[in-house]
Amino acid sequence: MKIKKHWPDYEVMDHLRDKLRKKITLDELEASLRLEAMDALLTVLDVDAETLHRLWIQPLMAAGASMDVALMSIARSCFQPN
Repeated sequence: MKIKKHWPDYEVMDHLRDKLRKKITLDELEASLRLEAMDALLTVLDVDAETLHRLWIQPLMAAGASMDVALMSIARSCFQPN
């Protein structure tokens, strides 16, 4: 018995392409915002990226935080209102 392969029709493929484009755009935007946040932290803390990673990010990640949570925690501590 031969099994037929059914390919999605044009409308389904077009919908999937649109979803993929939106996902890629969102991923690129998130990466850009992360880079901007990292740059701002480096400027405020007046350190290089390696020092920031070694002194702040690595200990937070070793404690179980994700990169996003670590960066958010560092940013919150730097930008607390007086």
